[in-house]
Amino acid sequence: MTDMFKVTDILPVGDNLSVTLDGDSEKIANGCRLVDANGNIIIVRSVAMVKYTNPQHIGKNITVLIDKCDLTVGSILSIA
Repeated sequence: MTDMFKVTDILPVGDNLSVTLDGDSEKIANGCRLVDANGNIIIVRSVAMVKYTNPQHIGKNITVLIDKCDLTVGSILSIA
């Protein structure tokens, strides 16, 4: 089964995007390659932070820094 992530938030940061992903983020690391529905490769430049309010939510959301692209909230990404 392919790991799927839903884009829940996007914030432009200079020439990059800070993107919050909903999904099991255990396999996402710096340099990881993600792919969108159109086959575009997105490289994770930096894992910015893990977002959670309860310990049971650790690894369910993650914010990453990527190069600026045409990603939109609601997009689905998977690990390439």
